[in-house]
Amino acid sequence: MSSSELLEIPGEFLNGISGGSAVHFASWARYTTLGAGSAPFLLVEPVNMRDALNAVRIAYSSGKTVFPLGKGTNIVGSDVPVPGLVFLKLPSASEFGRLELLPGGMIRAGAACSLLEVIRFAAGHALGGATALCGIPGALGGALAMNAGAMGSSFSDFLVSAKGITLEAVPQLKEYSVGELGLAYRSSPVIRGKVLVTELVLRFSPVDPAEEKERIAAELARRGKAPKGRSAGSVFRNPAPDRPAGMLLEGAGCKGLRRGSYMVSEAHANWIVKAGDDVPGTESDFTRLVAEMIRRVQLKYNMALQPEVRFVNMVSTEKKAPSKILVLKGGVSSEREVSLESGKAVADALREAGYEVREYDIQELAVTPEMKEWADVVWPVLHGGYGEDGRIQKMLEDAGIRFVGSGSAACALIMDKVASKKLMDLHGIPNAGYAVLTEPSETIPEGMKLPLIVKPSNEGSTFGITLVETPEDWKKAMELVFRYGNRALVEEFFKGVETTVGIIDGKALPVIEIRYEGKIYDYDAKYTHASGDTEYLCPPRNLPEELQKKIQAAALKFYEVSGAEEILRVDVMASVEDNSICVLEGNSIPGCTANSLVPKAGRAAGISFPELCSMLVNAAYRRGSH
Repeated sequence: MSSSELLEIPGEFLNGISGGSAVHFASWARYTTLGAGSAPFLLVEPVNMRDALNAVRIAYSSGKTVFPLGKGTNIVGSDVPVPGLVFLKLPSASEFGRLELLPGGMIRAGAACSLLEVIRFAAGHALGGATALCGIPGALGGALAMNAGAMGSSFSDFLVSAKGITLEAVPQLKEYSVGELGLAYRSSPVIRGKVLVTELVLRFSPVDPAEEKERIAAELARRGKAPKGRSAGSVFRNPAPDRPAGMLLEGAGCKGLRRGSYMVSEAHANWIVKAGDDVPGTESDFTRLVAEMIRRVQLKYNMALQPEVRFVNMVSTEKKAPSKILVLKGGVSSEREVSLESGKAVADALREAGYEVREYDIQELAVTPEMKEWADVVWPVLHGGYGEDGRIQKMLEDAGIRFVGSGSAACALIMDKVASKKLMDLHGIPNAGYAVLTEPSETIPEGMKLPLIVKPSNEGSTFGITLVETPEDWKKAMELVFRYGNRALVEEFFKGVETTVGIIDGKALPVIEIRYEGKIYDYDAKYTHASGDTEYLCPPRNLPEELQKKIQAAALKFYEVSGAEEILRVDVMASVEDNSICVLEGNSIPGCTANSLVPKAGRAAGISFPELCSMLVNAAYRRGSH
């Protein structure tokens, strides 16, 4: 598009907007706190609801998308024209900047008001409780879109309802209760990018006005110590409560980094400030600096930070890091309930790490629009069945969708215990002698002696497993195992200590020693504990360091030869008496509940669960589709 075409305001806007409202081309330097971006953009500033509705309708009817600008406090502008976007800013000096006291400690506020204005207005009427938020910049509409927060307090704590214009071809003015908004940590999925917020109702608590004003002053004084200069505030989300982005950036040596007119503040490594107004601020300089910060943290901590700022030109960030994750959970296997719990735990951890997450209880093999069009990465947290046998992975591969975990061929091999044992034999990985049975009437295989382990060849979570110590046990074992399929795996019993090793992106986590009351690690030992509690010792209590390294090496070798990717758990028996080991099997989608083993080993290695999940998502994103 030529510059002359760009700078021509569509006539529909001029005809559809009344005299008090403004339609013009604007500069990022004037309308954003960061001032990044050298290209002009089309800005509409409606002063009433009629003009706001008309602006949205005209934009979408002419094939454009509306981008709410607010006060521009976390916006990175563009160096190139964005003709497909119309920016809407609700002026403070309009009906969108009004404040009104309501009964019951409530205040009606226009979306163009700032949090500080509302909190001061509340204090003047002996209401308060939200002083932790008074230093957050920007307008109320933006605060809701981000569910802004500080010091453990969130905007949603005070919200009663919100009104807004739906961003669509036929816009509607809708009202939402706080329960309808689905607000989460720094996330407002119903609002952000879908609704132009126009008005909110907030509820505050009775306070002493004088004391509240003192608290406001103290918070503003504290906020006044923030880095000086034009900025967009904190650039990155905190990956986890105990891993603030500023600490990671400082540890990665980012303070003082500079690209063009932007530099990382020496006072706070999560702030980028503009070095004076005499030098133009470009989107290119800012995004190059952001990319270098991400690169340094990735190299030092194996974590990819998520930008908290919003980029007008999405091409600037589309290859930097994923932000939208779809967690698949449930499935139809015997492990459905465990999968639902694991999926929720993964989703919660990713939200804590700052991602936008959706959960989907998948009960049939089908690609959905969310998988293909919305998600940057899909994470199948599906134990057993088509979650681990490679079928869902093949579906995602065929659709070209990025996903966490091993590809379809590796999943099918790892799920098939017989194929896994043949692979281990081929590559010299120690495992127990075995036989395969296909009929429940078969007798103990020739050459094998009791005790033996009998288990299904394609199940997980210890379903269908039996320790056979007597001929009487054999018949019961056969009846049980063939309920789970048409092949049974019979293995020599290895007496020793049960251990497991998690592999994350090609690196072995610390060994976990598993101690239980029964003779084998069965479903009861794993989940129900009717026979007694199970101990998971990390680091191990009874295994010499040399033996632990041997276990890790065998697990890593299985990871490599099986073709596994990103995450795998390998179960290994170990004998302290003769320093021998016996690899049992791998699990391509290990449990991720509060009691699961890979998260436990990660914590022992100093990796929080949100951090571990972030590592896996970013590894999958770097790899691309299989």
